[in-house]
Amino acid sequence: MAQREATPNGTVEFPIGTIQAARVADDRPGLASANADTFCAALEEARLARYGAEIKRAHYYYQQALEAAPDDIDSETLADILESLRDAERILAQDEKSLPALRAAVEQDPNNSERRFSYANLLWKLGREEEAAAQCEASLEHPETLCQHCLRDCWNNIGWSLYRKGAYAKALPWFERAAKVKIAGPMGDLCESALPFENMILVCVALNLASEAAQATVDYISRFGRLPWPERHALRKLNIDADALYVQSRGHTA
Repeated sequence: MAQREATPNGTVEFPIGTIQAARVADDRPGLASANADTFCAALEEARLARYGAEIKRAHYYYQQALEAAPDDIDSETLADILESLRDAERILAQDEKSLPALRAAVEQDPNNSERRFSYANLLWKLGREEEAAAQCEASLEHPETLCQHCLRDCWNNIGWSLYRKGAYAKALPWFERAAKVKIAGPMGDLCESALPFENMILVCVALNLASEAAQATVDYISRFGRLPWPERHALRKLNIDADALYVQSRGHTA
């Protein structure tokens, strides 16, 4: 995903509920099936966006899911949608208030890439992805003012912007560059970020590279452990059971 560490993939991880298949009360089976598919697809996209702290995108798809919700939607799923919409609206309102000050800080010191990168992250959360990507690219004009953490995330986010546009092959080198960055941990040990590796797996899925995706999954598990939900879910499209590989890595069989 974009940022689950410093948004887009900033980052707070939200709990992901089970996407439930829904029946639509309609006497035309074809239409009922189409509406159910629309509802489930919108809910899935909303939860993926919320997981990655893409708040504006999450709000849009939760609204789509609400509009396509079947008459017999269960109360738990409906409550989840309504609560998520409320939370997204609250976060977006706060971010809109913060935007002018960050913009002014960038204009005051345009060579300070740390400030510019923070501005880019906020733009991303607000759904202004083109502007966010442009600010990330501008941040790289003065990389000496970026900490290693932000430099890594800047590369990752440019890759995610390309991924969002469907330019998967172009996104991959940015993720690979971000994956090579190691940052000193509290004990002085050098730590890798899992996020670029997760995004590389998504690229393999998008390009239908089953063998490469399977190998990347095994490598990820050896480095970081169990894959997060979005990547496990995506790998199913290639008939790769990431959880089975994880269980196997722990010396057990499913």
